[in-house]
Amino acid sequence: MCKKTASSIFKDKTNIYVSECLSTNDFLTNYVKKNPQDEGIIIISDFQTRGKGQRTNTWQSDRGKNLLFSFLVKPELSVDNQFKLHIITSISIIRTLSKVGIHNAKIKWPNDIYIRDKKVSGILIESQVSSRKITQSVIGIGLNINQTQFNRLNATSTCNELNINLDIKNTLEIFCAFFDEEYLSVNDHIETLKRNYMRNLYQLNKEIKFIYEKNILSGRIVDIDPDGSLVILSNGNKEKFNYGSISFI
Repeated sequence: MCKKTASSIFKDKTNIYVSECLSTNDFLTNYVKKNPQDEGIIIISDFQTRGKGQRTNTWQSDRGKNLLFSFLVKPELSVDNQFKLHIITSISIIRTLSKVGIHNAKIKWPNDIYIRDKKVSGILIESQVSSRKITQSVIGIGLNINQTQFNRLNATSTCNELNINLDIKNTLEIFCAFFDEEYLSVNDHIETLKRNYMRNLYQLNKEIKFIYEKNILSGRIVDIDPDGSLVILSNGNKEKFNYGSISFI
């Protein structure tokens, strides 16, 4: 396992801008198949015709209003430690929002960032694995910046929260600087990384209702397992739930 150094993974790397694409994750995945790249290449788009969220969900965004991008990393992690990438990425977004003046953002398990009870950002990480090692990961992020209307979506934006428009390119630069810092710790013990994640976890130790196998249950979020599973205390028992196995009410 290699030790990450203090040099930026984004410095002197390619930033590719496309006005429109199916999704930045798909674009970058296909691009690196044809043009092998070092980690740090970024794909940025104004609009995604098929923006991807976790599992079968979609990401909806007005053209040119938000930060939509994907980038490549090669963390050389065991698949057992893939949750580290979610921690590092989530914390980098939290720090970015704090830098621009939003200090109450939280991580909604597994892949969203919330301000109070509304979604401001989503993360999608798609990894290639060989011999139980992550050879490379495409990390896609959507961050609502200057969009103000979301129809029926339970969403917000930095503009709605701050009442100002932010420069999208500058916001990306802020994120990249924080991700560089967080990525240095990718080989740290998972419990070390998890502490910061838990401090920023949405609805931690609060009573929630959720659907599991078509049953409505209630409980308190008490922990995150090292593999990324959510740990809920329900009816006196701690139960682990994997990505996609439950939905919140």
